[in-house]
Amino acid sequence: MGGWVLRAAIGVASGAVAWVLAVHGVEWPALAMYGLLVAAAMAIPASAAVALIIGYPAAAMAFVGDDRSWAGVFALVVLLHLVHVLAAYAAVVPIGSRVHLEALKAPAKRFALVQLSVLAVAAVVILLPGGRTDAAVEVVGLACAVGLVLGAVLLMRRKG
Repeated sequence: MGGWVLRAAIGVASGAVAWVLAVHGVEWPALAMYGLLVAAAMAIPASAAVALIIGYPAAAMAFVGDDRSWAGVFALVVLLHLVHVLAAYAAVVPIGSRVHLEALKAPAKRFALVQLSVLAVAAVVILLPGGRTDAAVEVVGLACAVGLVLGAVLLMRRKG
């Protein structure tokens, strides 16, 4: 498998993102702009175009309408994470080089593990009742978020 396959995979995954956006009502001029960004990201995967093709769908879905489609959001989470991973590898692998499938086994496992954990948290969020939250629950949630940030900072300090 050549390095160009990673760039083609960026195009395929981004095409799936564009399809999800089209299904959820994003207009064709916005999809055409997204297509131009995808072409730039495929040509130069180490550019800011990759960040734009990841952030653009989130903004487009936010402006589409009031009804939230959880299936569409979950599909975008998986697809945009895939685009991110593919672009990261395409940025460091020369276009004419060979990539062995064995080299992609560990990243594929990490991708699946991250997606399983994210979708599990998302399932919990869907099951939460709507409306007002008690102050005690908000304080506990804030304390947990602060704890996660502190834990991440401590883990990064050890490696750096």
